[in-house]
Amino acid sequence: MEKIQHSYNELIIHKHVCFIHIPKSSGTSFQSNQIRNLNHKFNVSNVYRRAASLRGYWQSSDRWEVCTYPKAPTTKMSIIRNPFDLLCSYYFHGDEYNEKIDSFQHSGWSGCNWTHKLTTFKEFIQAYCDPDTDWHVPAFKNFLYSQLFDANHNCVADVIIKYEYRKEAIDILNTKLKHPIVNRVKNKSKRKQHNYKKYYDDEMIALVNEKCKKELELFHYDFNGSTKYEPLILNCKVKYDVHNNTFL
Repeated sequence: MEKIQHSYNELIIHKHVCFIHIPKSSGTSFQSNQIRNLNHKFNVSNVYRRAASLRGYWQSSDRWEVCTYPKAPTTKMSIIRNPFDLLCSYYFHGDEYNEKIDSFQHSGWSGCNWTHKLTTFKEFIQAYCDPDTDWHVPAFKNFLYSQLFDANHNCVADVIIKYEYRKEAIDILNTKLKHPIVNRVKNKSKRKQHNYKKYYDDEMIALVNEKCKKELELFHYDFNGSTKYEPLILNCKVKYDVHNNTFL
C-alpha cells in the first residue's frame, strides 16, 4: 500500500478537546492535559445494555450515559480500529471465563464472556455474528463505531484516528495541540499473546467479513489491516441512525 503523505493543513484544534472512547481502541493510552476523555458514552440517548440483574456488567444500569460537551468550541476526537483486531481484543480482555463460577467475572470487555458464557474466541465470534444473539450491548453489535453518531445521524467526531497509525496521528496532532499527547500503552490483555490474525480460521474470517461489512467498507479495512493510509479522518461524512441501525 502506497503511503500518500497529507499535510493536514485544514486540521483545526480548539482549546477544548473531548475524546469519545470506543471500547478496545487504545483510548486509555491516549493522554493529554488538553483532552477530556468522555469514556464509553454515546451521542444519542436510550442506548441499552444488559443490566446487572440480567447477567450484565456488575456495575451497570440498563442504558448508557450521553456525551456532554463544553459550550465553547470543542474539537471532538476518537480512535477506530480494524474490526478483526478490535473483536479479538474485546474477547481477550480480562480473565478467562470459568464456567464453574456463577458470580460476575471480568472476562471479555464489560464481562461479555461471562454474560454469554463464552469459553473460546471462536464461540465469541460465532455469537457476535449470529443475528439471533441478544448481545450484552446491542449497539456495539449493530455497528462497532455507533458511539460516534448523534440524533441527527451525523458523525460528531471532527477527528478520527486510525489505531493502526497512532504514532503518525499523534505526531500530526501534537503540531496543533497546546499540550501534547503522550501515548502510554495501558489495559493490555494478558491473555492475548499473539497478533490477532493467529486467532482466526477461515470460517471466522468469513463471519466477520459479512457481519462487519459496513465498518470494513466505509473505513477501509480488511482482515490484513487498513487498506488506505489515513492516520486521521477529518469531518467524516458517514451518516448512521443508531436506534434503527440504518445508514443514510
